[in-house]
Amino acid sequence: MAINRTSLSAQSITTAQDSIVIEVRENEPNIYRDLDPPQPPGKLIGYYNGVSGFVELYVVSANGLRLMPV
Repeated sequence: MAINRTSLSAQSITTAQDSIVIEVRENEPNIYRDLDPPQPPGKLIGYYNGVSGFVELYVVSANGLRLMPV
């Protein structure tokens, strides 16, 4: 059994048609404000919190207007 090194890569979300995509944002999303423009339901959005050292994940609600923490 071999142990393979993991890798992390990035590409534009406009070219990642056949992949699961997590959009990583530079600024922390506001979960109390409607999204403008609306986003596709189920879209994953991440934000790296430098204070905690973790990536916070959010998913777009069914109506495409809100972010919900995962």
